[in-house]
Amino acid sequence: MELKEIEDEGEIHPSGADESQSAVPKAATDVPDVNSNRSSSPEIEVHLFRGGKGPIDVFKSKLGGWGQDSLEVQDILDKYGFKSIYAFNPSSGRGVPIRFNHKNGRSILPYRPGAVIYVDGEPR
Repeated sequence: MELKEIEDEGEIHPSGADESQSAVPKAATDVPDVNSNRSSSPEIEVHLFRGGKGPIDVFKSKLGGWGQDSLEVQDILDKYGFKSIYAFNPSSGRGVPIRFNHKNGRSILPYRPGAVIYVDGEPR
C-alpha cells in the first residue's frame, strides 16, 4: 500500500463555492455571546421577617450549586445573625425549617429562578 501526498486546493462546498466565499464567516459562529443571560447566576427575591413581624428586609439572593437552584442559606444566617431560618407563610404565621448542607451552606431543596420566598429567622 502506497501513501500519496495530495495537495489541498481548498475545501469545496456542495454549492460549488470556496470557503472564502461562504455566506457566514466562520469566526462569527464560534464567538459566544458574553451578554447572554446564561452567564449571570439566577436570583430569587427573599422577604425576611423576624418573629413574624416585618418584613425587616427584602433582597435578591443568588442561587448557587451545580444546578444553580440552591439558596445560599449560610450567607443569610451570617448576615442577619440567625441560627436557622424558616420558610414562612405570612397569612398563617407558620414556618417550616429550611434544611441546608452545613459543609457548603446551600439549601437541600431546589428553588426556581425568579421565585419569591418569605423567610423568618425567629418564628413565634
